[in-house]
Formats: sequence, structure tokens, C-alpha cells
Amino acid sequence: MPSNNYVRLRQICLAASDIKHAETVLSNVLGLEVCHRSNLPQFGLENIMYALNGVFLEIVAPTKANTAVDRFLARNKGRGGYMAIFDCADVTRHKALAHAAGVEPIYERSDEKADLLQLNPKQTGATMMEFDHHYGDDGMLGHYEWAGDGWHKFVKTDVTKDVLSIEICSPDVGARAALWGRICDRPVLDLGNNIREISLDYGTILFRDAVNGEAEQLSAMDLTVADPGKMLETAKRAGCPVSDKSFDYCGVEFRLHAGTKP
Repeated sequence: MPSNNYVRLRQICLAASDIKHAETVLSNVLGLEVCHRSNLPQFGLENIMYALNGVFLEIVAPTKANTAVDRFLARNKGRGGYMAIFDCADVTRHKALAHAAGVEPIYERSDEKADLLQLNPKQTGATMMEFDHHYGDDGMLGHYEWAGDGWHKFVKTDVTKDVLSIEICSPDVGARAALWGRICDRPVLDLGNNIREISLDYGTILFRDAVNGEAEQLSAMDLTVADPGKMLETAKRAGCPVSDKSFDYCGVEFRLHAGTKP
């Protein structure tokens, strides 16, 4: 059972201009099928979601010009993750923590199924932070409103296993990590070499220096896979830039680890 004050990394949202191409690439590379898809005209976007065990990878694409996702892609030139989404025991509590840190909501909703809080990305820096609470089973494989009711049958761990962490790059690592730590209500650990870490009830947020003129952004994610070498070969055939231990897609680096946390 989770604690009565849990905060967990639960969903990573990336942006793409062509959602059909993104689905083709990611389904092939990750060895997963889309678990949920929808069109959200009120936000001018469409989305697909993958269930990576109890964590979700979402891809959003604009359906019309001059919407938030469209502006994000133009402003960032396709680099960086669009949102970092956390589930928690009490959304109201994290709203108060954010307000005390000088960060205000840009969107909220609440009903009998879930509470949602999105914070101003101009104030959080790097990417939009979202805090949710999903009513029902609080386990990592419990109810997750944004993925609908049928997502469990799409969970497969034979190719892609678990999401471990996200990475934020920033020109002011200490300040950015401190702000996120206050909002998450978790301590910040200094790992040396100007790297900071926030450990959550599930998942980790890493912070590192922006280099060579990088914009502040959600720059990478770490995940465990059955066979990193094979996945890198698949990613390369799909046209993704590939290094010894990672591939790049939808503006972020997917860093691969064989089965256990690095």
C-alpha cells in the first residue's frame, strides 16, 4: 500500500507533429501497443498512451494551429518533454506547496474519478508539472483515469519493463531542483558534479547542467528493457539517432538499462 502522502512519477508526456509516425516508431521500438487514444478538441490535440507497467508514456500532437502543443513544438524546435505527471495522495496539498513557492495553476479539474492540477510551466521551468489523484485503487496498477478502463490488458514486460526516472537539464540546477523539491515535498540530494536528485515513492527526478546552449527542458528518461542492444538496433532501423546506451525520439533521450536501476 502507498503511504498516506505518496508522490509518484506516473506519466511522461512528449509532443510530436505527426502522431501516426510516432505510434509506428514507438510501438515497434518499445514492443508495446497503444493502450488508449483520444481526441481533445478543447485543447486542440490528439493523444496516444502506452502502459509501461504502472507508468504511462503519452504522445500528444496538435490538431490545429496556435494551440499550446503547436506553440511548444515551434518554440522548442521539437526538443524536450511536454509534461511530467505525478500522482499523489492529496492534490490540494501540492497546490498549496506550489503557491507557497510562487507557482500558480494554469488548469484544474476535479470529479468523482480524479483530481487534476497543472502548474504554470513559466514558473516551474523546464516542463509543465501536473499532480493528479485517481480515486479507487491507489496501487501503481490501480485505477488510472487518463488511460481509461482497459489499459491493463496492454501491459507487457517482455521488451520494455519499467520507467525509472526523468531528467531535467537547467542552467541553474540548484534552484530548479530546490523548487521542484518544495512542490513535491521531497528532499533534494546533491550527488556531486552539479547533479541533484529527488527520490519519489516511485521514480526519481534527476537534474543536471544545461550544456552547449541547451534550453531548460525535460531532456531524458531512464527505462529498463529486456535487451538494450536489440532495442537500439530497432530504434536505429526506425530512423532514431542512437548512441551506445540510448536513442532519441520526440525530443528526449531514452536511456536504456538492462533490468535493474543503474
